[in-house]
Amino acid sequence: MRLYLNQRPRTFILTSNGYALVIRHPNPTYKEDGNGGKKVEEVPAVIVEFCNTEILNLANYKEIVPSRRNGQMLGFLGFLLIKNNILLGFITGDETIASPTLHDTVHRITGVEFFCVQLDAFDQFVTFQEYNNNNGRHIGRPNAPDEYLDQGESLAHSVKKLISLGDFFYSPSFDITLTMQERGYQANPLFKLRADGPYCKRFMWNRYMTLELIDFRKKLPPIEQEMFDTGGFITPISRGYAQTLNSVINNEDALITMISKQACLKSGHLFGEWGIDDQGEVANYMETEIIIYTHKFCFAYVVVRGNVPIFYETETHFSKRNILIAVSKSSKKMRFPRSFETSQLALGRHFDGLAYNFGDIAVVNGLTSDESSYKSQLSKKYKEHLEKFIALKNDAGNYRLFEIDLHVSKAFVKKVGFTSVNPHNIISIINDRVVDFGAYFYGISDNTFTGRQLGVFRVNSFDNLHKASFISKVICQRVIELAIEDMGITLESNTEIIAHHAKLWEENDYQITRLTTSYITNFGKLAVHAVNNTVKSHFSAKYLSGVVPDNKGNDTAMLKMLGRKSDQVSVTLFSPILDLLQEIDRRNTAAKVDDANTESVLPTQQIKLFAGTFNVSGKCPTTSITEWIYPTNTEGEVSYDIVFIGIQEVVELTTGQIPSRDVGKARFWENKIKSTLDENPLGIKYVSLWVGMLGTTALFLFVKESQVDKIRGVEGNVKKTGLGGMAANKGGVAVSFCFNDTLICLVSCHLAAGLSNIDERHQNYKTLVKGFRFLKNRSAKDHDAVIWLGDFNYRIGLPNEQVKPLIERKQYSRLFEFDQLHMQMANGITFPFYDEMEITFPPTYKFDLDSDIYDTSEKQRIPAWTDRILSLSKGKVLTPKVYNSCPTVKFSDHRPVYGIFEVSVHSLSASNNKSNLALDRVSGIDLNTTIFKKDDLSYLVFNDNDKALPPPSTDSRKWWLDGNKSVKMSIKELNDNDNELVHDPLVVNPFLPINPFEQTDKPEFIKKSTLLEMIR
Repeated sequence: MRLYLNQRPRTFILTSNGYALVIRHPNPTYKEDGNGGKKVEEVPAVIVEFCNTEILNLANYKEIVPSRRNGQMLGFLGFLLIKNNILLGFITGDETIASPTLHDTVHRITGVEFFCVQLDAFDQFVTFQEYNNNNGRHIGRPNAPDEYLDQGESLAHSVKKLISLGDFFYSPSFDITLTMQERGYQANPLFKLRADGPYCKRFMWNRYMTLELIDFRKKLPPIEQEMFDTGGFITPISRGYAQTLNSVINNEDALITMISKQACLKSGHLFGEWGIDDQGEVANYMETEIIIYTHKFCFAYVVVRGNVPIFYETETHFSKRNILIAVSKSSKKMRFPRSFETSQLALGRHFDGLAYNFGDIAVVNGLTSDESSYKSQLSKKYKEHLEKFIALKNDAGNYRLFEIDLHVSKAFVKKVGFTSVNPHNIISIINDRVVDFGAYFYGISDNTFTGRQLGVFRVNSFDNLHKASFISKVICQRVIELAIEDMGITLESNTEIIAHHAKLWEENDYQITRLTTSYITNFGKLAVHAVNNTVKSHFSAKYLSGVVPDNKGNDTAMLKMLGRKSDQVSVTLFSPILDLLQEIDRRNTAAKVDDANTESVLPTQQIKLFAGTFNVSGKCPTTSITEWIYPTNTEGEVSYDIVFIGIQEVVELTTGQIPSRDVGKARFWENKIKSTLDENPLGIKYVSLWVGMLGTTALFLFVKESQVDKIRGVEGNVKKTGLGGMAANKGGVAVSFCFNDTLICLVSCHLAAGLSNIDERHQNYKTLVKGFRFLKNRSAKDHDAVIWLGDFNYRIGLPNEQVKPLIERKQYSRLFEFDQLHMQMANGITFPFYDEMEITFPPTYKFDLDSDIYDTSEKQRIPAWTDRILSLSKGKVLTPKVYNSCPTVKFSDHRPVYGIFEVSVHSLSASNNKSNLALDRVSGIDLNTTIFKKDDLSYLVFNDNDKALPPPSTDSRKWWLDGNKSVKMSIKELNDNDNELVHDPLVVNPFLPINPFEQTDKPEFIKKSTLLEMIR
């Protein structure tokens, strides 16, 4: 593999196996133009093409070589976005650590380098291979100003250091994310990329860097896909442990290999005392494969492990007097932040994913049964989930799931250790499943499969470290023993292979423990410092690993690598020539009916969403709220697909006191709302999908049970606005999710109170808008649909004497003219571009409790519409149908407000849509005349928000000219596309008649050489 760079126009060419990947930024910046390093791209994009090297001319290109000694370009990692700079990542150093077979190798990564795509400001760090006049080869670097030194060296330094530590590995001969059974034994292995599979992708740690590159590969013809794979143009890397030992079986040489791969797909915390996410991914998930190879056979077995697959968190309570004395096991307890139904759904997704890849599942529960331990709470909850899931799954009959309890104490694990001894009390429990599941076995001498693994053991303990490793080792050793016996070989004469197997597990446990604890943040530092025998480090590692966020310290580099920093998005790849060819082929083979646009859009589905907001004044009533959730004044039967409720003042606000978070009251409202929803006459059941709380403000999201599988990517966020962002008495809670392919954001907030505090409420709004950030730095307005509700606290700018008579006469439109929020929105100040249905109900604040009379207290507060529901959508995704209040629910000094929306959810075929939009832009594009010669290719780049908009203007092209034509006049006869004209160009014939309307047979243009002959 070789990498070449043309400095202007800035173009990278990566070559391997006779093929090349051409990489161009659409509009690079150069130091000599005076703007190097200062340009910020709105949408990070790169233009790529894949072609045969025979059509390329590399005369003006310099070869880039790794800066490290004896370094090579060994594999392409993909595109990394850091501080708006697009970087190309390459493996430049490695060492062989494992050889599963004689034909396969696994390499530890020891060197990585990154190169900036759009800026030449960092080229002073690039090493070029150059040649002198005597064809003598030497290595050189260009001179560059020192002003770029600090920025260039630190651009991807942390990621480079992380990958080069030796914890990541890859294979040049096979996709490292696959098991032996998945790829199959091959005497002459041919690399084939499979890391984008639904299960394998969790082990590809450079997935973020290759997301769009994998999509680009899928567009290539099969033969080019094969060249792309074997050339190393995408190199999957994994993290964990890999090692091979030489051993002996039946007096014959053998190789025993262990490959352990940590997963990186879970949202949020990858390691530590955390549970599951909405997609079924768990913390500390890892797959371990044992491979035994001889000249006669190849044996492989896989076991997986991970934390308990339900939603849970740990809470630690401290004494104010002496924190070190007060903390004990009894001071820690489990908290289950999500409803039983939501956890059950996530658990089902987790096991369904395992079954899709492995078949039957044996769930080995290693949690303690000690009632005095806080872990027993988790064990009971997990068992409850498992029993219900197994009962339902056995009825469905898709796959079998077995529950195995192995309450192994830490003392027992320490006593037995990772030795060749296999405890009989454990073997007797697991043996039936070991026999049922079998193992992968391939006879090399006769080229036949004699065994296949039909199920998997899924091991869990609380932190999934030593105990889980010990149980996994026992299972794998038992499988190996049975396999040896099946071959007619006695175990007594083959103890060496068992001893080597135990040694691998011991080393694996040490490595995985080090990797896991190294990235659990404690007191803002990592647990690697816990090796120091200090009270503070021991205390931090033991008691705080599950309650402190893990996004500080050394794991910042890991977040960058995984694309999880707030300023990181995926680098979009555009391939104009490939897209054009595909679009032409699609249109040629499509039906003659001109329905290209309608084919790309799947049928739109209309769903109903209920949104409600209520300031409950800290009350937990026993009265019914059915009239609010299912209002009788709506037409037809009420059935909601999504229910979104915002509750303010869950805990009562007292003057001079900032309330604490009361989970108990939030749970009360969650249960009350769900029980009300389930009482519908149609018998529809709802699932509590997500609950978020900040101080006294809570958000509840419920989904119809039959629609839950259409929702993915649930993310929550909170932001304080009280006391300048320090207190949670005011603020907001937001949740983001996808329904099919429609992105929805829901917000519940409580803004500053007071008649005259309009500016403060506006500042609260601005704080929330800026503070709510989701994955890929997505804000609320970046969603397809946004519903924002809550106690906005905007008042009516009239005195009581004028307001109350207007309310009695139901002259709400007249009253609305003086509504503070209305005036702010009309002037485009607060909630710009948001919509609100016409208000046809009386002000919802402030009432005497259990009364229809407005405030009669000493303060005599002016009635106001403080409780509001606003919406914002793209392309009319949201259609408001109902907007009203519920006057019959009177236990609070507010009245609940509700809105019913119709939501158009749809799925788009992104590839077809992209090619349709690009067709007019890429017509006439040629690799050599366009991609390699023009500085500015920004007109070839577009995003999904462009819709049918023309491409942006450039210095040479303007969008208002038909077809994005060039600004300069183009005369066909004067174009220099013809090679002959390059050396003998055409010029205007000076012998033409002066009168342009006079008829003549003289040509308008003649060759320059002809003209010179005529004037001699």
